[in-house]
Amino acid sequence: MSFLTRLSGSIRPLTFTASRYYTSGAVVSEPLLARLKNDRKTFMKAKKQPDLNVVKGLLSDLLYYTKSANFVEGTPEEEALMSVLQKAIKRRQDSVSQFQAGGRPELAQQETEELKVLESYLPEQMSSEDIEVELKKLIEEIGATSGKDMGKVMKAWKYDSATADRKTVSEIVKKLLN
Repeated sequence: MSFLTRLSGSIRPLTFTASRYYTSGAVVSEPLLARLKNDRKTFMKAKKQPDLNVVKGLLSDLLYYTKSANFVEGTPEEEALMSVLQKAIKRRQDSVSQFQAGGRPELAQQETEELKVLESYLPEQMSSEDIEVELKKLIEEIGATSGKDMGKVMKAWKYDSATADRKTVSEIVKKLLN
């Protein structure tokens, strides 16, 4: 009887699995991540350099975020990806306004094109009318009457910032409470 047979009772082959990619702390939503990676391949093959740079930058930002000190273990994967995506969009919007104020329309146009690529990865946005209807219901439930109750309304707002922009929501709340 060999040593292995005595040790385990039977000889079983050892199998090892190795993943092709190293993973970081967050597991990102597979469909959107897969879409980003497929788009990266497609843009490489089509030699669409501006779009490729945007997608590669987004994937890089995602990896950097998941390895940073700001990342909290156990954060839902969709939330981590949306956070990175929204920060990239906000950065582009700020750049567009600064370039326009500085008299650089060609750079503002480039940033606008990159912004369109990033926004294509966002889920469908709620319209201002839909937000207003939902807010009216919420204000009625809470019983908010003045601008002092804005914090209560914003805290009770249940929609993700990926589907309803928080800035738009706060502007509508101000309008409704004043």
